[in-house]
Amino acid sequence: MTEPRAAWDLPVKERWFCPWCYAWTELGHDPREVSRPQYQPPHERWERADSPELPEDVAHAYDTAYAYTDSGATLCGMVHDDLSVSPYFWMPDRDNACDACKETAVVIDRRWPPEMRDGNRVSPPPLPGSSWPPF
Repeated sequence: MTEPRAAWDLPVKERWFCPWCYAWTELGHDPREVSRPQYQPPHERWERADSPELPEDVAHAYDTAYAYTDSGATLCGMVHDDLSVSPYFWMPDRDNACDACKETAVVIDRRWPPEMRDGNRVSPPPLPGSSWPPF
């Protein structure tokens, strides 16, 4: 007998990802019909890229938008088949952070309108009959 899956482990029906501002939206399973994460500053938005082909002394940010093309890349554009996301945040303020990744992160961060930051993102109410609370 298998354990029941938690709601967050269930697959989503559709996912939209903006390669320009890196915002994403999921149309999921019942009861979580729509999920739209809030704005995150650069030091909380990207994980560190992981690959044996990357130099160990430079920390690159994993490009989540590119990952939706079924391959991995860094924010600065390095692409490897074995590139993956690590479980650690990429910290742009550290001395070993890739300068090109930092520049890209700054450009993407400027694309988020100020009125959509700080918890001001408007989400639609849950579908009628949903057991999921408004978020």
